[in-house]
Amino acid sequence: MKAILKYGLLLLLMTSSWISSAQEFAITSVELADDKMFVFYNLIDTVKNRHYTIHVYSSIDRYLNPLEKISGDAGLEVAPGKNKKITWNISEEFGADFSGKVGVEVRGRLYVPFVRFTGFEDYGVRKRGAPFVITWSGGTRQNVLNFDLYRNETKIWTQPNVANTGNFEITIPTSVKPGKGYRFRISDTKNKDEIVFTGDFAIKRKIALGVKMIPLVAGGVIIGYLLTRDEETFTIPDAPCPDNLNGCNE
Repeated sequence: MKAILKYGLLLLLMTSSWISSAQEFAITSVELADDKMFVFYNLIDTVKNRHYTIHVYSSIDRYLNPLEKISGDAGLEVAPGKNKKITWNISEEFGADFSGKVGVEVRGRLYVPFVRFTGFEDYGVRKRGAPFVITWSGGTRQNVLNFDLYRNETKIWTQPNVANTGNFEITIPTSVKPGKGYRFRISDTKNKDEIVFTGDFAIKRKIALGVKMIPLVAGGVIIGYLLTRDEETFTIPDAPCPDNLNGCNE
């Protein structure tokens, strides 16, 4: 209970569990240590290959928006299982000087992506500066989408306000560094619960660096050759030495 003493925090965790014909969810324990809260839970599902969206909400905004400083078994595609753990960093969420009462609620629902991509996984490499078409299905005409480019957990670049027409030609800017571990996060601008990620892919240069250097190297060879020819062509030979001039050939 160190966090309670430090922050004056009164934890009002809603631990209601639910059971249906195929799923069972129950919070098993809650722990506080320094500026972190740990929630342990079980999520059982008798149907294979299903995933869940797990979010944590607080009474600070009347449980409207999910908390952001959350890690562990929370987020979009959480697999069922026992001994799941959520970590909430309180000081990062509300600031080191936070003090007061806060209620916390854990919510879960079956994860169903609101759009599905067609053929995206067929291309493991994308090139900077080269336009390519992303195709998908699902959603409604009212959806306005943001395409956020992530590398691991860091957002690198955004293509905002994409109409949900089922396809879009996108060009990754040349300012993005080549490498692996990239993916797109697609979200509805008006519904924060509608989010989906593409699979990982790599980004490469449009023209390989070695290819760009070839004309420079070739040019250097040609220039060097011309300079050499120039020296050979315009070298002035020594004048012939008269027979009667002593020391001419010394």
